[in-house]
Amino acid sequence: MRKQTETNRRMKRLALLSACCIAALPGIAAAQDGQGSAGEDDDNIIVTGSRATTATKTDTPILRIPQAIEIVTLEEMQDRGAQNIREALKYTAGVYNASDDSRGDFNNIRGFQSVLFVDGLKRNYGFVYMPRPEIATLEKVEVLVGPASVLYGAGSASGLTNMQTKRPQFEFGGSASFSYGTHNRIEGTYDITGPISDNVAVRLVGVVRNSDSRMDYTPNDRVVGQGAITWRPSDRTDITAIGIYQRDNNAPNYNINPLITSLYAQSNNRIPDSRFFGEPGINKGNKEYAAATLLISHEFSDLLTFRSSTRYTVADTHQAEVYLNPSSTGNPLNPFVAGSTSRVNRNLFAINISYKVFNSDNNLGINFDTGPLSHKVLLGVDYSHFKQLSSQAFASNQSTIDIFNPVYGLSPGPVFAAPVTQILKQTGYYAQDQIDFGEIASLVLGIRRDSYSKQDVGRPVEKTNNTSKRAGLTVNITPTLAPFASYSESFLPISGLNQFGNTYVPLIGNQKEFGIKWQPLRSTLLRVSYYDVEEANSLRVDPANPLNRIQTGSVRSKGVEFQANHRTKDFSLTLAWSHADTRVSDQNYQQDAVPKTLASIYGTKSVELGNDLTLRVGAGVRHQGKMTSRHPTNGFIVHTPSYTLVDAMVAFDYKKWSLQFNAVNLMDDLYYPSCSYFGSCANGEPRTVNGTLTYRF
Repeated sequence: MRKQTETNRRMKRLALLSACCIAALPGIAAAQDGQGSAGEDDDNIIVTGSRATTATKTDTPILRIPQAIEIVTLEEMQDRGAQNIREALKYTAGVYNASDDSRGDFNNIRGFQSVLFVDGLKRNYGFVYMPRPEIATLEKVEVLVGPASVLYGAGSASGLTNMQTKRPQFEFGGSASFSYGTHNRIEGTYDITGPISDNVAVRLVGVVRNSDSRMDYTPNDRVVGQGAITWRPSDRTDITAIGIYQRDNNAPNYNINPLITSLYAQSNNRIPDSRFFGEPGINKGNKEYAAATLLISHEFSDLLTFRSSTRYTVADTHQAEVYLNPSSTGNPLNPFVAGSTSRVNRNLFAINISYKVFNSDNNLGINFDTGPLSHKVLLGVDYSHFKQLSSQAFASNQSTIDIFNPVYGLSPGPVFAAPVTQILKQTGYYAQDQIDFGEIASLVLGIRRDSYSKQDVGRPVEKTNNTSKRAGLTVNITPTLAPFASYSESFLPISGLNQFGNTYVPLIGNQKEFGIKWQPLRSTLLRVSYYDVEEANSLRVDPANPLNRIQTGSVRSKGVEFQANHRTKDFSLTLAWSHADTRVSDQNYQQDAVPKTLASIYGTKSVELGNDLTLRVGAGVRHQGKMTSRHPTNGFIVHTPSYTLVDAMVAFDYKKWSLQFNAVNLMDDLYYPSCSYFGSCANGEPRTVNGTLTYRF
């Protein structure tokens, strides 16, 4: 039963939260006991997120980066049982990712949607219908918070999420795993790497999944194959080629329920979360994705380094969905068509789309000194060519369904419009100087010039030039304590057309941020930040159509974030908290569907049981504050209640074997990630449990 008193739920969460904190004490004490930051036991330390390349495109200690950046390692993703990027970032400060959506990983950072990158190259151009990235192919995820257009060109004001794929290793090893879980999820995964000569190494990763999903008649199947080869002809040269093929079969699963059968439901008319309101013969999401990447790094000398990243991508998607339109009656509290108490109108949206994308980023790093100052100068140029050919179908209120007793096969299929071709081209020239004032401070200065064009066949070519700037200062008060301040700008062209064939203009943003980072131990990093970010030409949900987006005004977000990460071999703890005031330019209240407060804690502890057997336990509590959704004209307001969820993990490690169980929403709480003035709520995810048996070699 998912029904229990709020008091009991809170008591259980508080008990678990206390357990996490109590478990933390031995680990922290052991790290601090007579050792300090300089004397820690190296065999027991896992330096979590101490260096990153995403923020500056150079290998720089996070303590010297004047910007918020968070790193989620592969081990952390595995501990939490993350099955996608959205789940991997649930315990990251300022990241809000609402309900699960098979159409993509739509992570909202500081009130704005993040752009996805892979190996430093852009993957998603606006709302694209590509398969979601596969966690098993990744080494880590870096979240660069705040505008980053100086180095990456097209990016939103929230920053970017950069996923680093697994690279070949010159030491043989690997793993094979089998998992089974909720929704009849069956998955097999392998990961093998090692050298084939003194200077060549390879890596192979594969995933096969057959699964249902939380919604009836909706599969969640996947096949992934990724191969990589690294050639190191010398200590100064590294060339890696990566190829990936992915095929998904997962129809849209973001099912919504009318307000009166979800948030405002009486006990006798609440509809199950799994209820399917589409058409089994129409709803689908067949996606294919293939990409080839070449990464080159060559040090001409200690003073001069060349780096190059290039990728070519092709993808095809055939997606269709029949979905509820509870707002068709004009009354969000009465979605039923005239003369009925159970039938609700449905819309249809379908798209056949193919993509061809070419990205290349090339830069030269120059190191030199001017008196007491040390410089890391980066000069680069990147180019992207994005082409999509799409044909869409949309029909409003073309059929109805009895939401209490659905009968399928009553909706006609899609009628597609003529294909439309869109081509985006972007060339950017950038320069950056990282200046170190000895051990006292470091300064980052950057500037970029972009030339961008968008062509919709049959329409005039749209051309835009833009200059982005960045400046940031870090002061090293002590070797472990570093306040910072920064200013940065963003520029984001939007691909695709809305549901009515209209194009979008680029988004322009800027951010001011002040904060402090503290690394008291090699295994511990804490950050507190205050930020003020604004983005013009913001995208909003069309008041007349929840699946359409329009551009108007600007959005401004001001807030405070706290993130703490501590990790040793037998203990880890992650704490995150954020409070954000996010407002649209013509509205004097919190932006729709953006919570003010987010908080989370996740900890793991390993205990040696003897005879080569180790017990690992983990638990997390995550809280999302309440939200509102206001109709722009009639004043109707929906309040989405806050919620607090518990996740848990238990694992047994024996020699090369591991058996791990993960539970998401352990208490099986009934909650809604967001509700809309259109008259509906997105369903929260029920308790899901997954067991994984892994053999490592």
